[in-house]
Amino acid sequence: MRLKTLFFILPMVITFFGCSSLKKIVEPPKVELQDVRITNLSFLNLDLDVVLEVENPNNIDFDVKNLKYTLDINSKTITTGTYTKKVLVKSKTKTLVSLPLKLAYKDILDSAVLFIKKEGMPYKIQGSAEIGPFTIPFNDTGTLKSSDL
Repeated sequence: MRLKTLFFILPMVITFFGCSSLKKIVEPPKVELQDVRITNLSFLNLDLDVVLEVENPNNIDFDVKNLKYTLDINSKTITTGTYTKKVLVKSKTKTLVSLPLKLAYKDILDSAVLFIKKEGMPYKIQGSAEIGPFTIPFNDTGTLKSSDL
């Protein structure tokens, strides 16, 4: 009877303590916003690549998945979403993860006028990335200018 109980309880104990122990052994990766690039400019849309640098200080590889983001332009939320494509981050390396966004001018009309006049569009991007057992937040602000093309 004791042996059956042990075999039933042991996997639960390993699962419970395994996750918390992993977070003590493994360092959380670092996520930093590297760049916001204008990739295409058309009559209707502005295409951007939001480039994040993910640093993995550990001896094991991680997948970056479920990048959740919110983009504000001129203090107005323009788009939110989740980028679900997995990106492998090798151990002891830094990897760039590119988050493609398409913005319609009608959604950013006031800012588009400033952009065209070369004054720039103030932006704020924030979100989080699931990396292995961690959820890492990121947050940055800046100004997009037509001279960035």
